[in-house]
Amino acid sequence: MNPSENFILGPILRSSLSIGLILGVIFLWLPSVILAQGEGRGPGGTDLRLVEFTGIEATKDEKSGRYTLTVQGKTPQIPAGTKIDLLLTWRSQLIQTFTMTVPGNKRFREQLAVKPLEPTADKYMFRTVIDPKKQTKKVMTAIEKEKVLFPAVAAPWTEFHFNHQFLLGTKEEIEASLKTTREWFKIRYTEMATIDGKVRKGVKAVELATEYVNSKGEFDEKKWREFMDKKVIERLVTYQEEIRKGFNEPRFVAHRLALSYLLELSVAVGKRTTNESKKLYLAQGLTASTKDVKPEKLEIKVRSGRRVPRSTDLNDLVVKINKLIGIAPEIEENQG
Repeated sequence: MNPSENFILGPILRSSLSIGLILGVIFLWLPSVILAQGEGRGPGGTDLRLVEFTGIEATKDEKSGRYTLTVQGKTPQIPAGTKIDLLLTWRSQLIQTFTMTVPGNKRFREQLAVKPLEPTADKYMFRTVIDPKKQTKKVMTAIEKEKVLFPAVAAPWTEFHFNHQFLLGTKEEIEASLKTTREWFKIRYTEMATIDGKVRKGVKAVELATEYVNSKGEFDEKKWREFMDKKVIERLVTYQEEIRKGFNEPRFVAHRLALSYLLELSVAVGKRTTNESKKLYLAQGLTASTKDVKPEKLEIKVRSGRRVPRSTDLNDLVVKINKLIGIAPEIEENQG
């Protein structure tokens, strides 16, 4: 087996087979308008829903690529003038907060411009919050009279609208976005596998005096450093910087946990490769290079502390990433 295949390429090869199957079963298209359903929150499960959605419709501006949500509903039990925060969430992550004011007729229709987001197969939902600190004195006087609906100990009054989850993007847009995302992750963890393998192969080459040695077959530090500094450390630093920037990019809102694992993988590979280089120096009777011991920009501090990550640790991280981005090798293995 090629060294670069030690911990990642097995799942990678399997993943390409599973993508077609996954795309065929993962998407269940829902209408863009979700009808409201009550959710009991009172004694005995009685329906004390304060904010009742009657429709949530997403439309996309083709020029900007941004979505606008048309949200309709009613608030029959909430005093007119009450300010309500609409927290757009995805997998419990807060994406954006909007605020509306309850009109006199207790019915609302709000158009909410959503910040740039990539289509995702996972649904969004609203959490509504009535914060007493944001209300006028008149509104608070009315709220305080309704002690059953607005118990003081429960302030700020929050409702989770699980029955009104919705998608952004068409089925085709979601599939295209996921395909692009999967390729982005696969390219990077495959490259990290290759880097890890090349370092180990390089160490063996020095031991066999076939590479990174001078005409006498002796270790050539200059050649080794050109390899380690440019093709290993510098490349991993670039990936780490790129991944960190990804946490602030709209396209990765739905994939932040996968980004976290990818960053952890880069750190683990950094730890493994610099450790191999340090061992090589010691085996040659030399003091380890400071560029390996304390790389200038490369993060090599792993969760396991001083323990150098094993190939199984790296493989586990790739498996976690694949599951989060919709690549499940176990499915196609069962088919084989």
